Amino acid sequence: MAYGHIVLTTCILFQYFDVQAVVVKPSVFVRSGSSAELTCTYDTHASEGFTLEWRYATPGTPAAQAKRVLYYNGKLYWVNSRKGRMALVQNPPVPGVASVRIINAQISDAGLYICVVTNPNDWSSSGQGLINLTVLAPPSVPECWLQACSFMENDVILICNSSQGQPTLIYSWRREQNAAPLPSDSFVEDQHTGSLMLHNLSDALIAGTYTCKAFNELDQAECSVTLRVTYAAANDGVFMGITLIVLLFEVMVMYIILHGKGRSTSRKHAKEVKTNSARHQQSGGNLLLFQSSTEDQSDLKVSHFSPAV
Repeated sequence: MAYGHIVLTTCILFQYFDVQAVVVKPSVFVRSGSSAELTCTYDTHASEGFTLEWRYATPGTPAAQAKRVLYYNGKLYWVNSRKGRMALVQNPPVPGVASVRIINAQISDAGLYICVVTNPNDWSSSGQGLINLTVLAPPSVPECWLQACSFMENDVILICNSSQGQPTLIYSWRREQNAAPLPSDSFVEDQHTGSLMLHNLSDALIAGTYTCKAFNELDQAECSVTLRVTYAAANDGVFMGITLIVLLFEVMVMYIILHGKGRSTSRKHAKEVKTNSARHQQSGGNLLLFQSSTEDQSDLKVSHFSPAV
């Protein structure tokens, strides 16, 4: 019984020291633009075959998909653009210190970092440690805009968005100081997405300047949007009315001009018919056929310019 207890205790201690072979600070917070030190220490002697590796995964990416950014096996290798922005705190990383420093940390540096120490001659002291790096940043200047509106019920949705900020930003809307307060059931504000929905408000209440504030623990920034009520339907009706009047006036002018020309042409034809009739009577021509054709032409012209058509 005592022997079993000793064996169990030995296994627990072995697992404990195996887990603690690589020690890290699991969470690191740093302000954007500052340097961030990712602490990683190990308890083994760097012998032949010793390697150190740092891996990185963007926020939300599983640790298994982390990509290598640094590798050391007696020589130091950097991957991609990390060289110049990351440095070993102790170079070479022996004995026992595998920490790295990120220079001028940016929001894009945030994520999961994994320190992997491998020593083939001392597997019990090999292991890895995970570090979550959070880069804090004040909100960037937000943008405010009108996303949607319905003139039938005076429904309006305003949006406020800041492209940068950590920790998570909170949004808050307000109207100008002298504006009348809105009824509590006439608006819905989402402080996480930055949207403000105005519902069924009168023209007098809905008009005005709305200011959005985006903020977190570090700082705040604002933007504004102004709503003005215009009667687009009424203006369009007036414009259409004026356009129709102008068109009718042009039609009347064209009718008068063309009708006047038609009368002048009819008189001219009548005079020609009379002259030609006299000539045909003198020459014995076919007067009846010519008069019939002229009457047809006269009827056609009158029909063409008759107001009844």
